[in-house]
Order: sequence, then C-alpha cells, then structure tokens
Amino acid sequence: MIGRLQASGLSGLVFAGAVIGVLASGPASSAETRIAPLASPIHPMDGLTADEIRAAVDVLRAAQKFDDTFRVVFIALDENGKDEVRAWRAGQSFARRATATLLKDGRLFEARIDITAKSLSSWNEIGDRQSALTIDELMSAGELPKQDPRWIAAMAKRGITDFKYVLCLPLTVGPVFDPALRGHRLLNVPCVDTTGAGNNLWGKPIENLVALVDLSAKQVVSVTDLGVVPAPANVPSHAYADSGKYRPVPKPVEISSPQGSNVKVEGGQVRWDNWSFHVRLEPRVGTVLSLIRYDDRGSWRDIAYQMSASEMFVPYMDPSQTWQFRAYMDIGEYGFGVLSTELRPGEDCPVGAHFLDLTISDTKGAPVVSRGAVCVFERPTGDPIWRHSEVINNTAEVRPNTELVVRMAPVVGNYDYLVDYVFDRSGNIDVKLGAYGIDATKGVASRNLGDPSAAQDTSYGTLVDERLLAVNHDHYMTFRLDMDVDGTGNRLVEDRFGVRRLNGVGPRKSLWQVETKPVTGEGPITTPLNAAQFRIESAGKTNRQGYRTSYQLMPGHSDVSLLAKDDPIQLRAGFSGYTLWASAYARDEKYAAGLYPNQNADVDGLPKWVAARRPIEDRDLVMWYTVGFRHVPRAEDWPVMPGLWHGFRLRPFNFFDRNPALDVPPVTEAAK
Repeated sequence: MIGRLQASGLSGLVFAGAVIGVLASGPASSAETRIAPLASPIHPMDGLTADEIRAAVDVLRAAQKFDDTFRVVFIALDENGKDEVRAWRAGQSFARRATATLLKDGRLFEARIDITAKSLSSWNEIGDRQSALTIDELMSAGELPKQDPRWIAAMAKRGITDFKYVLCLPLTVGPVFDPALRGHRLLNVPCVDTTGAGNNLWGKPIENLVALVDLSAKQVVSVTDLGVVPAPANVPSHAYADSGKYRPVPKPVEISSPQGSNVKVEGGQVRWDNWSFHVRLEPRVGTVLSLIRYDDRGSWRDIAYQMSASEMFVPYMDPSQTWQFRAYMDIGEYGFGVLSTELRPGEDCPVGAHFLDLTISDTKGAPVVSRGAVCVFERPTGDPIWRHSEVINNTAEVRPNTELVVRMAPVVGNYDYLVDYVFDRSGNIDVKLGAYGIDATKGVASRNLGDPSAAQDTSYGTLVDERLLAVNHDHYMTFRLDMDVDGTGNRLVEDRFGVRRLNGVGPRKSLWQVETKPVTGEGPITTPLNAAQFRIESAGKTNRQGYRTSYQLMPGHSDVSLLAKDDPIQLRAGFSGYTLWASAYARDEKYAAGLYPNQNADVDGLPKWVAARRPIEDRDLVMWYTVGFRHVPRAEDWPVMPGLWHGFRLRPFNFFDRNPALDVPPVTEAAK
C-alpha cells in the first residue's frame, strides 16, 4: 500500500514513516519540492529501501520465522560499525543489515538479517518483555470493551447505550507488577463521546471508566468504574469557521529563495553553507542525523557522529485510579517515526522547503511510503550573525544570519510535537522540541471556580471549559548525542566558576575564575548546570592558540523529574532524574529507558548502563541531554494549544582559530 497509512476510528491519528530520497538544489519555485524515496541505498547510513524491507521479510519467510500470524513492530537499519562508516568514501561498497522486532500471539522475537548475504544472522525470543504497540493492536483494543457486559452496564449508567459515537483510546499501562499479569500484553482503554465533534475529539471524556484489555487473549481483564461524572456540555472546535473570525486576513509574509535553493542533497547526504550531514528516518526514534561535519576552509572536521531523540517520558499528575497509570514512554511504547505525520507547505514548513517522502514497514512486512514526513529548509532569522558599529571612526559591519532546519512532526494521541535540528553559519546547532496539539482532559463536576467542588476538582489541573479539566503533567525528551569532536577521542569537561577573595589594593573584594575539570567516569552529571560550563573536548587536536578544540553544551530547558525515586513510574524513567548524562560509546546503547520500556518494572537503559562506571576520558563517549519542562495548563491552551518551544544549543568553543562567520558575505555582495 502506497501513501499515508491511516488508522480510521483511532482519533484520526496518522501513522506514517519514510526513506530519504534525492534532494537537489534547483531553480526557484513557488511550489514545494517533493523528494521520492531511493530505489537503492547509496550511503551506509541510508534507511532501508522498499526492496530491502521486502528482502528482509523474504529472508525471515525462507527461514520459517515469519508468516501471516506474525506482526512487525519495527524493521530498521542495523548500522554498520562506527569505524567502518567513518572510513567509508563515496563509491565504495558497503554491507546492508536489518533488525526486526516481531510479535506472534503475544510473544516477542528479535531478528538480525544480513540483507547483502540474504541470510538470517540471529533469531531470539525475548521473554518477559513487551515491545512497542502496533497499529493493528491499537485499533482492535478500542473495540474490545464494547463487547464486555461490565463495560456496557457502566455505560448504561451514564445514559449511553448506542456506541456509534463512542471512541475508545488505548493507552499503555505503565510498569506491571502483578505476577498474574506478567507476560500478558496489556492496554488501558478509556473512551470519549464524539457526538457532534469535528476536529477536536477530546472535549467529552467519559470519565471515571477504564477497561483493562489483554491483547494476547483479546478480552477485557477488568473494568474500573469510579462513578458517573456528568459529561461536559460544550463541543470544542478549533476550525477557523468556529473561531469568530474577528482578525483581518493579513498580507502574505513569505520565506523565499528567488535565485534558487542553497540546499544540496544527494540521497540522505545534506550540504548547506559549510555544513554536511546525513539524515534518515527510523520507525522508533524518528529523524536520525549522522556524520555531522563542518568545512573549515577546505578541511572537513567532525563534530558529531550521530544525533537523535532517544526517549520521551510524559507522566500525568492525577492520583485517581483511572489516571495515575498515565506515564507514557512516547518513543519506546509507540514510536516517533511510525507516528510521523505529513508536513504541509506554507503551514508546517515554508512553501519552498524540500519535503521528503519516506518508507517504513507496515505490520505485515510490506513497505509503506508516507508523503512529507521530513522537511528541510533554509530561512533568514532576521537577526545579524555578528555586527559592530564603531562610533569613533563611523564604521559599521553587519552580517545577516540564515539557518538550515530539519523538521519532523510525530503525533502521539492528543499531542503534536515538532522536532527540529537547526544549523547556523557560525557553527551553532540548536536542538529544539515544539509542543503543540490538545491538552489531555478529564471530566469534572465544576463549571467554574465558584462551584463548591472546584477546589477539589482543580487540585491536579486547570479548568479549561465547563466540567472539563486539563491535567498537570511533565515532558522529558532525552536526546542521544554521540559527539566526535575532531575525531572519536573526546572528553567531557566542567568549567566550574570558583569564587576568589581579593585581599590586594583597591576596593574590589571578589571575582570568579574558571576551573576546568574532566569528567573521568560515566554517569549522571550532578554539578548544577548553572554552576559550570560543559564542553566536549578533542583528545588530540588544538586550535592556533593551543586550546583543545571543543563544543560547548548550552543548556536550555532543564527541569528534572520531581517524582519520588522509588515511584515505579520513575524507576523505569531514571534518565529523567538528571538533565545531563555521559556514557562510554556502545553500539547497542541507544534508548535511554532500554529496548523495551513497555510494561517494564525493572531499571533499564541509562541508569543500568552507567552503573559500570566505564572510563570516558579521552575516549569515544556519548552525551544524553534531557529537555525537561512542566506543563501547568491554562485557559489559552484550549481548545488547541499555541506551540511552546524548548531545547538546547551546541556551539563551538575554541573549535576554530577565530570567528568562523567572518567570511559571510554582506548584503551588498548578495545584491551585486
């Protein structure tokens, strides 16, 4: 099936994925540039092509490891070794391998496939673990409660006997401790009433009612009914026709390239200004950038081997039995790449952007192509990249800044995310997470704060409409940053600010000095981020002044989890307890909460790996940065949220000998 894969009846979610096609700079156009998938890989980091997905499934079938009773969770590129990829040059051959995660009757299997040799390298059943959910499961789970007499009776108490407009929304259950439920594939299923709803399906929750569904047995395990809550009366809408339309239509404001695009890409290899990197989309983590390099006056210098999202932890702060399990791992339980949605020209991205059609496997092992899952575009910032006006001799030099943006938009239930990687002309990289979408809502008795029940109803959230509460929650997105600053030998250093007392001549009594200290072993960084600068230094290269070349991590949003350390949902999300971690490079250590966080009650991922305290000084290391922010909802977030951006920056620090943007041409040169 070619095109977007839509799960009808599943709140209009679009589940899609893709493989990078061939970009090329070209003449200016008012229309977007659509990029077709590659027919065959031309770079070792290219995502699997449609033919390679078919070939991997053929290998599994030939080995009698796949038939119509299996479901594919993920099939993805099994990357070649780091040394091999770094040494590869255009035109050389390279091996192709894939990993596959498969389900059969609730049992979980892992396969490694040598696509080049057309052979099965390994096959293992993974006991007592649960993979991410599949689209088939999410769709079927929503229908199971409607056949259960306990649930039907609970709905009748609420005056609902016709389920035509009842939409049930399966949710992961969090860590499972009950021995009777271990090994079962579970989902909690609350529902909403969509009567009269158009674009907003979240305004009439059927509150205090949740069914626990066993996907393995295809039956309802239990029904929790905490009592009837009157349904909200209003039907929300964020359609323009329902907005009041008071604001006049403005004159167009556009980003354009009248002389053609400066972006040049071949396959997944992107080149813009002095930057070079490879981009692909993976079904689990979404956008993956690899081999990030900068052209320093004719010499390509390494900055990072790979950057990607790793895990997203979203715990809600309501203690009721039908809410306290809501603490999602959006990447490990659902998949950012699988949930990527089509980006729209002129709305999600500028009209002249490059829109990449990408390919992943569906649950039956067939390749599925999604339009516009990633966009790549350049934009002027409207700010100078540097400037100085000299009053003494009346001189002025100013240079305009432009940026390159790589963007994707996964939609996880009610939340839309934008994930951006932004490159500028002075060597900076901004990693940004935009939170959009619709608040998760809970039905309550209160119409406003004047009602007697309002104090209790609003203990854990904000009233956004009559009888409707948006519940407080957190977001913790961890990014995996495999830094290779001028090579794989790196070290993480803290530049601490030490206060020095002055006892000399003059009135001044104190100042601060920078005291540099390397981080020798892996683990969380416990030094407060505002008490030091953190840099990734090269082990062997220095700049002209003799300093080790480095990149500085500039923290942005850095909230950490406030949950108790022994809270079960916190134990499996240990990465969220600290903003910054460092670990020794290991090829298979990519997911901050481990390979299988779904239903997992054990500590896994980052806290488990770094317990070995492997040395990281002057070695190949990985940094993990958690963009953490708390969301106390507000009236302005309803019925749809204005976007709120969060992130951090990587910037050169003694990486160059001088300002690398000195040779950015002034506007007068561009006008010639």
